[in-house]
Amino acid sequence: MNTVREQANAKVAEMAAKLSDEALCLAWMGTEGKPVTEESAIVRGWVMDELNKRLGDDLFDEWLVDVDDNGDGVNPLAYFA
Repeated sequence: MNTVREQANAKVAEMAAKLSDEALCLAWMGTEGKPVTEESAIVRGWVMDELNKRLGDDLFDEWLVDVDDNGDGVNPLAYFA
């Protein structure tokens, strides 16, 4: 039997899968530089799960370690072909 958390995660994954690549990346970038809260960490985890599915492990890992000239994270949209 699924827990409430598992059901919620499945629902969010279903919704995230319907987003365009651009919308998913905008969702990620909208969390960049914001104060870290439990809620924002959960949302970022959900977005990262979907990014990992779409990019595959190798590109996802490249994106995770990529930084710009200021040391900030890079928009994941740059990794979509």
